[in-house]
Amino acid sequence: MNEKKSHEIGIMSSVCSTLAKRERLRHVVDIGSGKGYLATTLYMQYQLSVIGIDSQIGNTHGALRRKQRLEKQYKGLVKRQQERTDNSRKCRNSEHLSEPPVRETVMRGESHEVTVSSEGHKVMVNSESHKVKVNSEGHKVMVNSESHNATEDDKPTHIALTAFIGPNDQLDKYVEPYFQNNQFMLTGLHTCGDLAGSMSRQFIHSPACTLMVGVGCCYHLISEMFCANPFQPKEEASATPQFPLSSFLRDKHVKLGRNCRMLSMQSRIGQDSVFDVSLFWRALLQKILFDVHGYWRKDWILGKIASRCSSFREYVRKAFHKLHIESQLTDAQIDDYVHQHAHVENKMAMFFQLRTALSPAIESVILLDRCLYLLEQNATTMVVIKKLFHPSKSPRCYAIIAKKKEAR
Repeated sequence: MNEKKSHEIGIMSSVCSTLAKRERLRHVVDIGSGKGYLATTLYMQYQLSVIGIDSQIGNTHGALRRKQRLEKQYKGLVKRQQERTDNSRKCRNSEHLSEPPVRETVMRGESHEVTVSSEGHKVMVNSESHKVKVNSEGHKVMVNSESHNATEDDKPTHIALTAFIGPNDQLDKYVEPYFQNNQFMLTGLHTCGDLAGSMSRQFIHSPACTLMVGVGCCYHLISEMFCANPFQPKEEASATPQFPLSSFLRDKHVKLGRNCRMLSMQSRIGQDSVFDVSLFWRALLQKILFDVHGYWRKDWILGKIASRCSSFREYVRKAFHKLHIESQLTDAQIDDYVHQHAHVENKMAMFFQLRTALSPAIESVILLDRCLYLLEQNATTMVVIKKLFHPSKSPRCYAIIAKKKEAR
């Protein structure tokens, strides 16, 4: 893991473990688990049974390979850490680094790779020692393995499951075959776009889920109820928009728009400047296109070509080529545009600095909407927003922690 990911996983796993211990929970579902960094930490270091769910099968494979490598090296890592701890006489955290009370062969036997069909009717599990089929209607698990026992709740397990779970899907049908009737915690570290809102819905609608810890990100990808994405065909629009979630904001028809959501992702902390010369180049290119052709089409998309250009000349040439436009501009004419509008660059830099000051306010609206949605539900007993990470290392640093009444 890089420094940013290590910072996030260390804090997030500690918070989840502490809350799980306080609520006497031994089971965790990690939504949008990616490569399984959080799931494997909760499983190996804190000895919790974890189901990691991700929609990309490549991430599932990567999570399993990483876990298998860690299992082989974990004993040595623990031993070296304990030696350093003993030498420095700092034993406060040594209990969290103890080896899981299961043999390596058993741990491999209890790690599964699961693929869910798009209809959600069947789950196929493949591993070297397991072949499992789950019928979502009957919630039955058929296991062809001597080492797996679904009724043994004292042994921590790690399951990597490939599935796309929408806001209207039932999370319990994926979880119950492995956790039986046990209550569980729902976690998500930097759940992208609509997944954070979908996670809140799953938390409310799942009777067995009593605790949630979620950190969202990628606000620019959120689907809105009262503002359509101009770059997305209507047939691809989400049937269940994830902003606003709360009835309070829905009744007021609150909307943000794409520009606001893009702005909510920008952070001034840890940056010398939020302004990049590519923004000036992009504005100047639009001026040139208006002067030369008299119009600018909304479907013209350049992408990040500025990062591959060493000068504005090169940027203009590549932009015209990508847009399939013939240009008669000479290098001298392009340079004249730069000289004539050089004063605008400083004004744009000041504008973007001022604009970025609004970023925290927009992010707060999104986070408070999710909190309001949870508070509006009768089953919710506690909802808090907590800053978990240092903003300079992880700008999306706020977690929503919610507790629900236990199912009877």
